[in-house]
Amino acid sequence: MFSKYKQLTARLRLPYEILKCKVLNVYKPLVVLLYTNDRCNLACKYCVGNWSARKIDDFTTDELKKIIDECKSLGTVHFTIHGGEILLRNDTKEIIDYLKDSGMYVNLVTNGILLPEKIDDVMDVDSLCISLDGREENNDYNRGKGTYKAVMAAIKIARERKLKFVVHATLTKRSIEDVEYLCEQAKEMNYYQQFSLLLKPLTARQEDQDLGLTDEEARDTMRKLIELKDKGYPIFTFYPTLRNVINWPFNLSKSRLNRDEIPANADLINCYYGKLKISIDADGFAYPCSSLNNSFDALNVKEVGVRKAFDHIIKTNNCEACYYLTQNDWSLLLGGSMNQFINQAYIQAKGVFKRS
Repeated sequence: MFSKYKQLTARLRLPYEILKCKVLNVYKPLVVLLYTNDRCNLACKYCVGNWSARKIDDFTTDELKKIIDECKSLGTVHFTIHGGEILLRNDTKEIIDYLKDSGMYVNLVTNGILLPEKIDDVMDVDSLCISLDGREENNDYNRGKGTYKAVMAAIKIARERKLKFVVHATLTKRSIEDVEYLCEQAKEMNYYQQFSLLLKPLTARQEDQDLGLTDEEARDTMRKLIELKDKGYPIFTFYPTLRNVINWPFNLSKSRLNRDEIPANADLINCYYGKLKISIDADGFAYPCSSLNNSFDALNVKEVGVRKAFDHIIKTNNCEACYYLTQNDWSLLLGGSMNQFINQAYIQAKGVFKRS
């Protein structure tokens, strides 16, 4: 396991590089979201990537290392890695070791199903994100029968091994019933709870239509999360991000705005995706953000390399604002919000010393 000095250094590099970019007025892919493979052992009803259905060959180990090297040369200091389900790969530990040896902060996203048997492979990550949508009935409706028990086993072993992790819930009609339950559990078990809204429209299948939130339900849920944060519940999502949804100037069916669509008097969070953070899909195409992977005219890093794909994003991306929760938490940090820096510094320091 890496020393606490190295863990702290990995955490401090990002805010330092953000401030440098802000002072020098330059853009570089400081943060990369890398989908290492397309395969998944679940078929969640709302899957943003439709990973269980796509048939894309995994990146090879050498291809991933080449991407990591290219990103490092462009200034990347933080990787979030996942699939599909990344723990289906046989080289997960090798990739984590390569990232850590390159000086990267490594966040790994997993559905948790394989975590108990693969726990030794992930012990050197800086943080984990484990998915759970609520009580057993509602979680299993969204994510598949038996997943609740499997994820609770994953949370248990992550706690026993003193890993820093958050639990992530996607908000649907089912999971909004369990928001307080999830926050109570997070408080009781001493971890942070994170939430997200659907990144893509639901499928046309009738059985999936009861998952989407109405405009009123989504805004009311943000108000509920603010109330719970005020009461001291460990909710990872930042206050301005929650308020951004409540104050969104359009119906929430319009989730993203291009530059020319933003009302003059709108007080929205400035987006830094495509400027300081990018997403590389499992097929190699590089996007400003995962929510744009069916609309942005992306270049493939396997064909043109990361630098050219990033330059293309800088030149052509016109998406400027959205109400997505994780994206706006990141944009506040990448935009140099001092409150967000302080918030994250506390969370990160707590994560390091929790592993004592």
